[in-house]
Amino acid sequence: MTATKEEIGARVDALAHAHEGKAFVAAVEQLADEVGPEGQPVLQEVLLERAAAEEELRRAVSRGYAEKGWFRRMFGRLERLQRDEQAERVAAALLAGPDGEALAADVESLRADRGRAAVVLDQLSRHADPVVRAWVPPTAAELLGDGGDRLVLSLTRDRDPAVRNAAVRALVGLGPESARLVVPDLRRRLHSDDAEERIAALDALAAAGDRSALPQIEQLAAAATLPAERAAAEEAAASLRAGGA
Repeated sequence: MTATKEEIGARVDALAHAHEGKAFVAAVEQLADEVGPEGQPVLQEVLLERAAAEEELRRAVSRGYAEKGWFRRMFGRLERLQRDEQAERVAAALLAGPDGEALAADVESLRADRGRAAVVLDQLSRHADPVVRAWVPPTAAELLGDGGDRLVLSLTRDRDPAVRNAAVRALVGLGPESARLVVPDLRRRLHSDDAEERIAALDALAAAGDRSALPQIEQLAAAATLPAERAAAEEAAASLRAGGA
């Protein structure tokens, strides 16, 4: 029986998660042999869609860096005057404990000055400690709204999974247009070795309303051994089915 587009898409996502560069190309060539002449047109369609989505994500991240450069130029004088003192103060407060009064006061001052908030959050997004970087996405979404989506998007590629998960949740929370940019990455995360990352991807795909991921999510619900993951997969699948009704 010829594999469906959803099944082939799930295979491609799994290969993209496991391989890079030439290894990925070789794996896809092997998949093309497996699906045969009948499935190869579908595989080609899936690959073209994935390539277009990746290019859109790449362009969005590039635009984000350009915007951050614009913000740095626009607020450069203010930044030089303050010599990163506010960013350093926020980072120190976060590392001491996120519920302190000093941190709350800094957040309120940033809320009143979106320009300064963009500069400080940009600096904190590059902090060495993942605790600080993970704080940036939800705060950027809260203080900057849609104006922070490019900064949040850049953190979906952070080296730390907790930061990536925080960025994905914040991006999905910004709305469907922002969430759409990260959907291809979320489908790959369903194949992650980290259960928390898989669960975060399940929640985000459901929130983004990505019905193309429904077959993968249903398979995960059937195969999951962790109760929390099984529950998250079943809830995500139910949400997506209801959304398509």
